[in-house]
This record gives sequence, C-alpha cells and structure tokens, in this order.
Amino acid sequence: MRGGARLARQIAGFLLLGLCANGPGWAAGAGAAHGFIVKLRDGAPAAEAPPARLKRVLADARASTAGSRALGRRTHLVDFGRRLGADEVEEFGRRLAQRPEVEWAVPNEREKRLATPQDPLFAASVMGSGQWWLFPAAGSNANDIEDRRRGVPGIQSAWQTTVGSTSPVVAVLDTGTTAHEDLVGAVLPGRDFVSTIEYANDGDGWDADPGDPGDWVSEADRVAQPALFGDCEVQDSSWHGTIIAGILAAGTDNGRGVAAINWRGRVLPVRVAGKCGAEVADIIDGMRWAAGLAVVDGAGRVLPANPNPARVLNISFGSQSACNAAYQDAIDELAEAGVVVVAAAGNQHGSVSRPANCRGVIGVAALNRDGFKASYSNFGEPLTVATVGGDPRVVGGWGFELGDDGLLTVSNSGLRGPGSGGYARDAGTSFAAPVVAGVAGLMLGLNPALSVDQVIDGLRRSARPHVVSPKLPGCSAQSPGRCICDTASCGAGILDATAALAYAAAPSAYVPPARRAEIIDNADVDAALALGVADQPPNASVPPAEADEGGGALGLGWLATLALAVAALSRRRARSRGPAPAT
Repeated sequence: MRGGARLARQIAGFLLLGLCANGPGWAAGAGAAHGFIVKLRDGAPAAEAPPARLKRVLADARASTAGSRALGRRTHLVDFGRRLGADEVEEFGRRLAQRPEVEWAVPNEREKRLATPQDPLFAASVMGSGQWWLFPAAGSNANDIEDRRRGVPGIQSAWQTTVGSTSPVVAVLDTGTTAHEDLVGAVLPGRDFVSTIEYANDGDGWDADPGDPGDWVSEADRVAQPALFGDCEVQDSSWHGTIIAGILAAGTDNGRGVAAINWRGRVLPVRVAGKCGAEVADIIDGMRWAAGLAVVDGAGRVLPANPNPARVLNISFGSQSACNAAYQDAIDELAEAGVVVVAAAGNQHGSVSRPANCRGVIGVAALNRDGFKASYSNFGEPLTVATVGGDPRVVGGWGFELGDDGLLTVSNSGLRGPGSGGYARDAGTSFAAPVVAGVAGLMLGLNPALSVDQVIDGLRRSARPHVVSPKLPGCSAQSPGRCICDTASCGAGILDATAALAYAAAPSAYVPPARRAEIIDNADVDAALALGVADQPPNASVPPAEADEGGGALGLGWLATLALAVAALSRRRARSRGPAPAT
C-alpha cells in the first residue's frame, strides 16, 4: 500500500510540474536525476543576459552547480556535475520553485526503455504485424499504413507506469472460456447463467461450470427446432469469451504466445451466452453475481456468493433496442457497489446497441488503427470513448485501402466443440470494449479508491482528440462506414492509457495535456476515394423494429466472415507478412 501511495504521489507531482501557470512549478515525489531543466519567467530586465540571470537565480536558490546550457529561449539544463539522489532532487526542486523568476523546474531524469514483454507474438512476426494494438501511438501521413497507429491507446507506453496487478478482477460476461496455455492462472472460478438448455448446449441450465462448449448453429438446428433456432445465423463456434479473456489477461512476459493489457490480470468468466446469443435476464443475473450481489435461482435458492467480486464488467452482447428498465436498474445497483460496466457499441454501423446506450455504462466505439471509425462500428451520443477494434481489409467499400489486420490474441481451433488453443486476429466492437475495460482495470489497480463516476470522468478527460480529415466524411447516417468521429458520434475521444493512469493517480490534480488532433490525409485515403464508391451505403432512415427480447452476439457470423477474409488477405500478402495466422 505504501508503495502504491508513493507512486501516486510521484505521478501527481509530474502532472503539476510546469502546468501551474499561477503557482510554483514543483511538486513532491521525484526520484534521482542528473540535474534540472528550468524555465525562467519572461519579463527580465533587458540589460540582463539569460546566462547571467540563471546564474543569479541559482545562487539565490543556494544551488551549487557545475554548469548549464540553453534548451530554449528561456529554458536551461542545469548540471550539478553528479547524479542527485531523490532527497536532493526534492530539496533543490523546492528551492528553485520558490524563486519568483522560475516558471517551472523539472528533474532531468533518465528515461527507461519501454517495457517489452517476452512473448514471441507480441512483436512483428510470422503472425504479421504482431500485437500492434498494444504498441505506442505513433505515425504520420508520411508512414505506410502498417506504421501508423494514431488510433491505439498506447498500452505499451502505459506499462511505464504499471504493468498491472492481480486486482481488480474484470468479469467477462460472454460465452465462457476454453482451456488455453496462455490463460493458465488468469481465469478465476466463474459460473454459467445460460438458463435455456437448448441454447446452453451443455445439457443443463445454470451451473458452476463457465466453460464454453461452443455456440455453433447448424442448418439442422434450424430445421429441427425452428421456434428456437429459426432466426439464428448458421455459424461455427465463435470462442468469443476466450478471445476477450486473452485481450484482458493472457499470460504476459511468459515466453509464449501473446501479451495482454494486464500482465498479472485475473478474469472472471460469467457465461451468459450460448447458441443464438444471450437472454437479458441471464445477463442481468450474471452482472449481479459477478459484482458480488445475491442472486436467486429458479427454485428460490440463493446461489453461493462470488468469492472474487469484480470491479469491472465487460459485456459484448446486446441489441439495437433502447436501454430498458431491467438493464438500467441493474447498472444503477452495480454503480452503487462501485462496479464499472463497459459495453460494446455494436457492429451494425448504426445506432448504439444496448446496454452501451444505458446511463452510467462506458459505451465503446471501434476505431481503425489510424484513428477513424471502423467500417462496422455503431456510433452515437451515448458512447463514452473510442479505441481500436480491428478493421480488416475485406473486399468492398474502402477496406483494402484503409483497413488493418485485426487484433491478435488467443483463440480456439474448434469449429463446433472446443479444439486446441491457438492464436488469431479478430475485429469488432466486441474486442474494442475489453481494451477499455482493461485500461479501467489498470486505473483501479493503481487507485482502488476511484469511484465509477471518476473512472468514467478519467477516461473522458484523458482521451486524445479524435482525428480530423479534409477528405474523409464525418460519421452520419449518410456516411456510416469508415468516417471521422467527433464527440457527438464516438465519445469524448481516443482512449489514451497513459493519460488515464495519470488521472487515476491524482484525479483532483489532473490537468489534461494540450494536444492537437491528428490529420488524416495520405495516399491511402486518396486511393479509397478514387474508387468512386461509398465505404457503406447510407443507413435506412427508419430502423427495422426489433423485439425487446435481449441480446445476440454482436456480429459473430460477420466476424467469422472477416476472419476468413483476413486469412485470405494474409496469404495474398505472404511475401511481406509471412504465413497466414493459424486459427
């Protein structure tokens, strides 16, 4: 606890350095340093040269230095001729800040190499461009699209602050999980809440086994039981919950497979979905149990309490109906218990799905790696923030010109029942949501005292500005595909993991950094526009009516189609990317 408090003080100190226009530019908490970088205030006598002025200021501050050099018109590096210890940095920093001529003073610290986990698929490899979605934000219009990451949250940069911890627990309300060598030790005992036996596909209803038996739907299912399966998509099993668990907590720095957002993360699998999706009542029961609240089964018996209550819930199921009272009551109850709910916006390039459109939920839109909205992502005012969800280069629209190769993480090889554990690339708001849930978990791990409102506020205030473009259209019903987001369509901005952690360390002291929006204008955009077709046709002005009967997986059949397209593309591009991913 003392170490965490000290880290929080350090980060709070760095946030204040140089950002207080009307007060001294110093705050406690710095470590060892090789001198100071000092900025003098403007308004010095014209006859006093900057070096002479700095020398006088240092003498007044009783700082015995070995020399200095200019870093700017009023900014100087002050060298003490040796490495200063933390106590000396604290002492000299306070002395300098007390001088009225000093605008701010920051320690000249040694920056460390970004944390790089020793997972073979993390870096660029035979799996293509590696786990680019975890890499630092970078790139400009001058770079090739594979080197542009203006839409990523910068998880690797955030690992300089924390690589995570075993708390808080993040619950994955989904299809359950399958065995995987990269999830060993990360998956807590969960529960199965799929109540309709035919959909459960495991021979019973509620039980203590959150394992995923597969959620495939066959044509035989549809013919044999049209009342149950007639409106379900024919598809292979998605292993949806396993993929999300991998994004959040795959074993990291363990010398195998992939990395995850939290190096030491723990996920709670809460199985709420089987064949054809999930029922609202099952989702709500799963939400309440995951949060540690009392849940009663169909016989009136209270279930055994969850021994590992979650602080963050990830939900990647829903429908395009409005938020209903049942969802809202559960979300409000969880908020009172301090539980954060993160939900996917949906994949119909239309209005935001529920429960992402419910009050108090962190709704997440999906971005392309270059920062604009992914072709499929829903959009609208209920959303909180946006982040990468993968945007594969499929045939049609602007996919081959502007797409990316999806998010690489764990998967399963089975077409129906579970097969062997493997790795694959996926795309969808279903996978953008756990990126945000993972960052929320890092925030709460750094500062467990954060409230739900503070987590939401921190994600909003720390977000980077949405990208802009002189050529790509803004997101609207007329341009619902790949388009430029704004705060009315995709939330407050682009998720920034490092800035979110800075907020978490000291919410009351947080000052958002001044940042300009990145401009999207490159040859890839020109090539897309030259096709003379829209990325997606305009949305219908009146959406089709939907029964208020609960969720279906967000485009699982669609995601399977994307996976095939990505595999085909990877084979076509083998000369530059290596063999296609194994799934």
